[in-house]
Amino acid sequence: MDVLIVGGGFGGLEVARSLDEKAQVTIVSTDNFLLFSPMLAEVAAGDIDPRHILTPIRHYVPRARFIQGEAVDIDPDQKTVRVAPGFDTPEIELSADALVLSLGSVPADFGIPGVGEHTIGFKNIGDALQIRNRALALLEAASTHPDPNMTRFAIIGAGYSGVELAGSLADMLEEASTRFYPTAPLPKVILIDAADRVAPTLRPSLGAAAERALVERGVEVHLGRAVKSIDSSGVHLADGDHVAANTAVWAAGVRPNPLMAEIGLPVNEKGRLVVDGNLRAAPGVFGVGDCAAVPDGSGDISPPTGQFAIREGRYLGRNLPGLLAGRAYAPFHYRTLGELVALGHRNAVGQVLGVPVSGFPAWVIWRSYYLNRLPGIQRKARVGMDWMADLLFPQDVAWLPSSELGPPLGG
Repeated sequence: MDVLIVGGGFGGLEVARSLDEKAQVTIVSTDNFLLFSPMLAEVAAGDIDPRHILTPIRHYVPRARFIQGEAVDIDPDQKTVRVAPGFDTPEIELSADALVLSLGSVPADFGIPGVGEHTIGFKNIGDALQIRNRALALLEAASTHPDPNMTRFAIIGAGYSGVELAGSLADMLEEASTRFYPTAPLPKVILIDAADRVAPTLRPSLGAAAERALVERGVEVHLGRAVKSIDSSGVHLADGDHVAANTAVWAAGVRPNPLMAEIGLPVNEKGRLVVDGNLRAAPGVFGVGDCAAVPDGSGDISPPTGQFAIREGRYLGRNLPGLLAGRAYAPFHYRTLGELVALGHRNAVGQVLGVPVSGFPAWVIWRSYYLNRLPGIQRKARVGMDWMADLLFPQDVAWLPSSELGPPLGG
């Protein structure tokens, strides 16, 4: 049995790991690594080396065939995928007995002018490094040309990723400016969202606790205020106010990979691939993760989180051979273990098995849980050492210049 998995995120790779030797698996992904996104904010703040949250796909699923490239066309009827590898090499066509779509999500700009031109995203490792590099470069510049706007950082989106970035960035900027940049204007992190509370999926009392913790860290919070447009001077709000900032980070939401709407299969109103309780979109075609509207077994649609994607992948990997053989299985069902959001300065809030937690104990649970979820003992050890170094040594203010892959290949 040949299985072709398109996408190298949590869900698709968990399908491959669960299938193991039960199928010949081919994985197509634009990146040759799995990004452990829950720790992305700590990379932006310099608490973790970026390599330590990247797991090579060839290490993670050594029995699978891996092809790095972009899926440019998918034919669900024929179960074929056309792939464009890098360096302008010729496209290739792949086919299989079963097709698993795990293409994830992309940032959603909601049609707001200026998002593409004047913001940094917060979706991948390159975004995290760009945020860190820009923050440190602006502190360097502001130490000789003290313009207050240089050290103002607006984060649009008060969901989990935006809140965690705000807390981590506030910590990093406060320590770096106090210790190394005394002549630069004091940095300011501003968090903006149209919602009326931070981390709105948490219960209101926990969201309020998260907001208080951020304010105590010096974060300026604007809730219930929609963004009208963004330009080089900062963020223009729908109520007419202007938030001055030389840096704007867009963390306001995602949408399913737009390729889902182009392959001829039904999608829901949010653009996610419609699948049944067995994660099947069509005969021999399945969807997992952010790109698929997977029923959670309780009457709702599974949220686009890594926690659900991993469970969906395990379910499908275990049952895929039988599903292709026509056997019946109980539909996918999963109830979240809990939700935690880190707030910087050894603080977090959340709920675990329905029990609310906050403060230092929640931060310990956050770190313990995600350290345990990191793939492989090697990365667990490296992140653990990064955390120990962060406790013992001052902030590292060296920024990492980004690099391209060089000129195109010759003829």
